Amino acid sequence: MPEFLNAADSRFLSSLDRIQGKFERAQRELATGKRVFSASDEPDSISALLTVRSQLAASEQSRLNLGRTKAEVDAAENGLRNAVSIFERARVLAAQAQSGFNSEPTYLALQQEASDLKQQLLNVANLAIEGRYIFAGNSDLTQPFDYDPNTNLVGPYAGSAATRQSLYPGGSPFPIAVSGGEIFDSQEPGENAFAALQELEDALVARDPELIRQSLATVETATRHIASNLSYYGSIQRRVDEATAAAESSVLNLTNQLVRLEEADATKSIIDLQQSQSQLEVSLRVKGSARRSTLFDFLG
Repeated sequence: MPEFLNAADSRFLSSLDRIQGKFERAQRELATGKRVFSASDEPDSISALLTVRSQLAASEQSRLNLGRTKAEVDAAENGLRNAVSIFERARVLAAQAQSGFNSEPTYLALQQEASDLKQQLLNVANLAIEGRYIFAGNSDLTQPFDYDPNTNLVGPYAGSAATRQSLYPGGSPFPIAVSGGEIFDSQEPGENAFAALQELEDALVARDPELIRQSLATVETATRHIASNLSYYGSIQRRVDEATAAAESSVLNLTNQLVRLEEADATKSIIDLQQSQSQLEVSLRVKGSARRSTLFDFLG
């Protein structure tokens, strides 16, 4: 306070500051619906408030991450459904080729369709979302399979292992991907998807009934392998959906907690506003009407 103010004036100004502060706080609370704007507003509850805010931010990030994961898993599951359909059609071609009444044009048509199925499967295996290959494992910027038009062959898997995991709210991890190497380029007998379709195409080119019969058995084995991976992705989808629901529930609960910690009591704020406004008016009126000392008071 300036040195020329007396004690009474100092007390008056301090009181005026407190009333003005109460008035402005009540105005903020009514305007925003919140009662906490800084740590000094609610020192006893600030720790709980910061904890809830931190938990809410983590839950919102978890929900965002799960949304991205769901997009990838759904795309992978849909792609494998298409792969199963491709192999179901391959089984039909192999069965039809075993008929002893096929003409040369029929064999050529079957051979061409078998080649087309291989290209369709290649499109599935190289599925990408926003430039990221969903069957490339951890190397999702690398195209997992290449086709050589000179040899009419699909090359070996160029991606890496799939070790990516997602988290349930609370931290429990679960896997979210299978590598294209495991799905389409398996080293188990009969399970290599591209090799099975290539075997069918080669058998049709050779017009050899025994080779066609063998290729049908290989196609059936590969079909079961693809179907088992489709089933696995279905289980991943369910986990992602469950984790997403849990994250959304957590966000809702924490948001409600935050509201309860932050929200102002509207009735109390209105009363505080009215009281502080009245106090300001009364204080200023009283101060304005107070008798002021003059030079004659000191000379009398």
